Amino acid sequence: MLPGDILLVTGENKLSSSLIKAQKILYSNASSSHVEFSLGDGIFIHSTNDKGVHLALLVDEDEACNQNWRVIRHKSITESCSDTERLQEAAMYFYAQDYNKAFMGSGNDNSSFCSELVAKAYARAGIEIIEAKSPSKVTPAHFDKEADNLEDWVDVTNEYKKILVSMKENDFLYRTAMSTMSAIMTRRKAHEPIRQKMIEIFENGSIENKELAKQMREMLSKRQLKYWYEKEDK
Repeated sequence: MLPGDILLVTGENKLSSSLIKAQKILYSNASSSHVEFSLGDGIFIHSTNDKGVHLALLVDEDEACNQNWRVIRHKSITESCSDTERLQEAAMYFYAQDYNKAFMGSGNDNSSFCSELVAKAYARAGIEIIEAKSPSKVTPAHFDKEADNLEDWVDVTNEYKKILVSMKENDFLYRTAMSTMSAIMTRRKAHEPIRQKMIEIFENGSIENKELAKQMREMLSKRQLKYWYEKEDK
C-alpha cells in the first residue's frame, strides 16, 4: 500500500449507476463511480458530497461497495521512491475542502470532487497524469481507461486484497491510526484562524510584539505539511 495508489470504486446505489452511465460518453467502458487516493497503510483520502474531503479505511470502502473495486499504481512509484512522501503531503494539503458540485466545471481552490482531488494531488506533487488534463476536467472514467490500458499504471488490486485480510484482523489498530491522523488535521484547521488573529494583533502592537509576530510567521512558513486554508507566510 503506497501513497499515490488510486482506488477505483463501483458504487451500488442508483446515483452511482447514473454517474457511470453518464461517463460512457467519455469512455465507453467506464465502470467507476468514485475514486480515492491512498495515503498508505490502508488509509485513503477522498471527497464525497456529504463530507467533502476526508479520510476513509479500505475495510469500510470494501464493505460499502460490496467488494467492487480495484487499485492502480503509477509506474513511477516504487517502495523506495522519494515521490511517495511528496504525494502523501500533496494529497493531505486538500484535507477538509468542500465537495465541488460543479462536476467538470472550471474548478476552484476551495473544493474538489473525487477525481479532481486525485488529479490535484498528483499535479501538486509534480507528477503528470491523464495527459496533464486540468484537474477539474478529470473524471473516474479517465482512471478507468488508464486501469484498462495499463500503459502508465500497474494493477495492484491483488496486493490490496491480501493486505485487506490483515486489516480486518487488526481493525482497531488501523482505525485508531486513521482517527488520530484525522483528528490532528482537523484540529490544525480549527486552530488556524486563532493563530492568524494572534499574529495580526502582535503585528499591530509594540516593537517587541512585531518581532515576535515575525518570528511566528517564519516558524509557520517552515512547516513541512501545508494546507490549502493556511495563509502563505514568506
